[in-house]
Amino acid sequence: MNENRDEFLDRCMIDAEAQSDFPDNDQRYAFCNSQWDNRNKNETMKKGYTNKSTSLEIKDVDTDSRMVKGYFASFNNVDSDGDMIMSGAFTKSIQEHGVDSTSNRKISHLAFHDVTRPVGVLKVLNEDSKGLYFESELGTHDDGENALRMYKDGIIREHSIGFNYIQDKTNFIEVDKTKTDNELVKSIGGYWSITEVKLWEGSFVTFGANSETPNLSALKSQDDVNKCLDQLKQRMETFIKALKDGNYNEKYNSLFEVELMQITKQFESLINYEPFQKESQNDESDSTKDNQKLVELLKTIKI
Repeated sequence: MNENRDEFLDRCMIDAEAQSDFPDNDQRYAFCNSQWDNRNKNETMKKGYTNKSTSLEIKDVDTDSRMVKGYFASFNNVDSDGDMIMSGAFTKSIQEHGVDSTSNRKISHLAFHDVTRPVGVLKVLNEDSKGLYFESELGTHDDGENALRMYKDGIIREHSIGFNYIQDKTNFIEVDKTKTDNELVKSIGGYWSITEVKLWEGSFVTFGANSETPNLSALKSQDDVNKCLDQLKQRMETFIKALKDGNYNEKYNSLFEVELMQITKQFESLINYEPFQKESQNDESDSTKDNQKLVELLKTIKI
């Protein structure tokens, strides 16, 4: 039943069973309030396994030692699920399953959250002021070799964690909607504060992580559009070079093609974004002319 709090309380207060158990109006009202809170909590409680990505850049890649350094997760920002992972959320998992633990089930470094595809062995895993920092020695097997090349070529830029929520460590924080600029926080009235999780693995993610349509609501000016276009062009050049060099096996080349198709659709949606079309048409800069030529070229490409 889709009803708000007042509707639920009205129905509960006249319920025959509730009236029998709680003849006093104040007691029955307290009971009904409790029932609403428990129902609402159970419906929205964060449960089970999930994964979350971070856009924090890779810190370093050493091809000689096969070491890569970066972040699996970041702290203190609200993500697209309305979650904010807090500093200290990984402490217990690191103690129980981290690099220095005696566990037989240590936290893994995987490709695309696939437990059958470990890419390296974690040598350092700890929290700092930014988030969950890692250093991993990549293997010499197929996935390890390809991971090393993709880190070096700049194809891998994002990481993600796989974890379980812990219910009593996951709390909804209500905020004043008039005092936040975050549209998601405004829409749900707050965010989920995640103070502890059960961490299983950290993965590199690239393919399929990008939406075919950029977040156009975040674009406030033509300068914002141009910045996104420049980022997409750089990303496109990276994947085109990877395909031309032919250093990757066929399964990765196929994934590169998927990524290029997504970038092409993103580029088209940006170049045709109506609120700034007129402004763009009045802008005779070389950059604008180049973008218009490029989008026409992209429409003719058969990847």
